[in-house]
Amino acid sequence: MASIIPGYEYDIFISYRQKDNKYDGWVTEFVDNLKRELDATFKEDVSIYFDENPSDGLLEIHNVDKSLEVKLKSLIFIPVISQTYCDPKSFAWQNEFVAFNRLAAGDQLGRDIKLASGNVCSRIIPVRIHDLDPSDTELIEKETGGRLRSIDFIYSASGVNRPLTPSDNPDKNLNKTFYRDQINKVANTVKEIIYSLHPDEKKRATRTYQTREQADHTQVHKPFVRQGAVRNKPLWSAAVILPLLTAAVLAIVLFIYPGWLNKSKTETREGGTARKAIAILPVTNLTGNPDLAWIPMTIQDDIIGPLNTVSGLIVRPKQSTMQFRDSEESVKQIARKLSVNHIVESSVKGTEDNLRVEIRLVEAFPDERYVWSSSFNLPWKELAGMYPEILNHILDGIRVKPSAVEEASISGKKTVDPELIKACARGEYYMSQLTPEGFQMGVKYLNDAIAIDPANPLPYLKLAIGYTEGGHAAGVGGEAANRAKAYAIKALELDSTLADAHVVLATRYLYTEWDFAKAEYHIKRAMELNHNSSTAYAHYGWFLTLTGKLDEATKAMRTAVEIDPTDPLMQGYLAWLYLWMGHNEEAITEADKTLQLDPNYTMAYYVKGSAYAEMGRYTEAIETNKKGLEIDSTYVVGLGIAYARAGQKENALQVASKMEKDLNSWNAWGLTEVYAALGEKDKAIHFLEEAYKMRQDFIPWIRYDYNLKSLRDDPRFKDIVSRLHLPG
Repeated sequence: MASIIPGYEYDIFISYRQKDNKYDGWVTEFVDNLKRELDATFKEDVSIYFDENPSDGLLEIHNVDKSLEVKLKSLIFIPVISQTYCDPKSFAWQNEFVAFNRLAAGDQLGRDIKLASGNVCSRIIPVRIHDLDPSDTELIEKETGGRLRSIDFIYSASGVNRPLTPSDNPDKNLNKTFYRDQINKVANTVKEIIYSLHPDEKKRATRTYQTREQADHTQVHKPFVRQGAVRNKPLWSAAVILPLLTAAVLAIVLFIYPGWLNKSKTETREGGTARKAIAILPVTNLTGNPDLAWIPMTIQDDIIGPLNTVSGLIVRPKQSTMQFRDSEESVKQIARKLSVNHIVESSVKGTEDNLRVEIRLVEAFPDERYVWSSSFNLPWKELAGMYPEILNHILDGIRVKPSAVEEASISGKKTVDPELIKACARGEYYMSQLTPEGFQMGVKYLNDAIAIDPANPLPYLKLAIGYTEGGHAAGVGGEAANRAKAYAIKALELDSTLADAHVVLATRYLYTEWDFAKAEYHIKRAMELNHNSSTAYAHYGWFLTLTGKLDEATKAMRTAVEIDPTDPLMQGYLAWLYLWMGHNEEAITEADKTLQLDPNYTMAYYVKGSAYAEMGRYTEAIETNKKGLEIDSTYVVGLGIAYARAGQKENALQVASKMEKDLNSWNAWGLTEVYAALGEKDKAIHFLEEAYKMRQDFIPWIRYDYNLKSLRDDPRFKDIVSRLHLPG
């Protein structure tokens, strides 16, 4: 594709040292994000030459000079300036930077151009990712004949000099730079150069906005009502508002695709491409019939499920979106909280035999616009046949291309008895109410589904999940976990690709039965089948902790948070993991993030208070634990430990006495920690044995419990560890 400016092969040429892309794909990530920013900045398509795999590009048999000469005939040259780029012997320096500098100086425009503002700007826009040695800066300035003026993507701290990433906190960066702003600066600089070189282009583009707005306005359906919030914006209304936005406003736009945070295949980058994120909001029930509440729930599930199989996409979990049921917040506000760029909102009205389903794909930033919308009138039994069309429109709208296997799975129409689906939907709906009456009603409907088709795995899966998440409401005590396991096994016997069933079994084997080989298998299988299972990644983080792979454990836990950024449990787990690793300041930081999500989340107070105690800040430790206990008494152990560490033995013993009066597996574990902190090893070992007998969840992690350091050399402690047959 030729440049916007006639006579040039490309608008932008990206130059870099391959070394700077090998480690974490930084350059590829930068180019991907720049493309998105340019799409939001230009009406036209901007062409970029970027050789992602230089070793697979020009070969020795090619005429490198001639081949590159064509590609270097670009309007703008963006070199990624690093500690390795400034090397006179390197290919990128000699054959790209130096070559373009001299080529541009001699072409029809010249290297330095006059902008519409009257200022002069070079067509070389350096993007700097490292603070350079003086000799490197001198090399660049000598070649260009002027001072190095760059757009910096540098994270600088004490002893740190590395590229800025989207996940970096500007407050902790000495440069105070925000990745999203820097990307925007690059795009705006490109725009200023192009429009200065071709002023008529700007006038023509302005006229095009009006034409497109008029044309597209006729394609937008009637206003869509979501709980009182009326949307009636033309598809291209962003064009009117975008020029008014300042960099300060754009800085707060959450343009975060979670794949930016991690780089391995088991995390959120696959094939070198950042995964996009989307949220499917709860479907608004406009039927006026509460007995049909299972229909909107089913629609949301039937959209989320297939999208979860697409490797290039992160779908926010259903539990993250439920907080926005009945919400009157704007799409932009919701998207910002969920850290997504696209939202699917929908509604259903009518009766079971005559439904009207309205569905919209909305782009939230830089301004709300409908990417796609449609409505369907049909009986509920026929709705399943519409999902392939809906899913393909969503994927096309967000520009995610599924693999051939994924596409076949999405497009394939599965023949399932509608009455079975209906019974499963009702069963899940009633079980999710988490009341004894609702739970039993849900079990009844799911048993009805089994009676319709005993060979269908869906009702068994719903029962397994129901007993796992709502066993306390089942009225069967500890038997709930056994039933969950049995139903999960049955579901997998019928269909081994059910990720949620693997998660159910993984939790059982990891936390209760301590069969770590089986736990690892089911966790990895769940992550393989569903890239968006935050719970699977969280469990994997805890599993890796058992093996001593703490850095990998942190990455897995961060991926869980990234997939489900509004779930305080995921964020709290990350804080707790840092606490167990002895990284107390990080634990406090992540605990504070948890409290931002839910100010009443008592786990966060426990973690924060425990970190203060470890740091010797006993007054803060005691006060923080007390704040949590004002909400509920679950984590009273934290206060007991804080008292013990502070030398307030009597207060610590009072806490221990209360825990002993209500002895259960959690309190047995807590008493182990309190007595260890008090230096009473015999009592600590006694309650550790009690917790072991009760199969307390945390027992496998005793090797890494910072509160049990004083027991590690005790033969009785070592004996318990040996009985666990821990991995690694």
